[in-house]
Amino acid sequence: MCFIALLGLLAPRIVFFLLWLFTPAFVLAPFAGVWVWPLLGIILLPTTTLAYCWAVAMGYAFGSFSGLFLLAVGLLIDLGLFGAGRGVARR
Repeated sequence: MCFIALLGLLAPRIVFFLLWLFTPAFVLAPFAGVWVWPLLGIILLPTTTLAYCWAVAMGYAFGSFSGLFLLAVGLLIDLGLFGAGRGVARR
C-alpha cells in the first residue's frame, strides 16, 4: 500500500521533470520563461502544473471549458493524493 502511495506522489514529478529536461518549451512557455513557477509546481501541485502546461500547449488555457476542466481534474488529483496520504497516516 505504501508503494502505491509513493508511486502516486512521485510519478507526476518524474514526468514533469522529464518533460522539462527534454522539451523545455512545453514547460517554460506557459510561465513566460520564468523557471521559478514550474519549480514550485513540481514541489507543490505537480499534476495541476502538468495540466496547465498541457492546456496552454493545446490552446485552451483559461478561455474555455476544456482548459478549466483540465485544471480542475489536475487539482482534484493533487488534493486526492494529499488526502490519501493523510488517511493512511491516521490508521
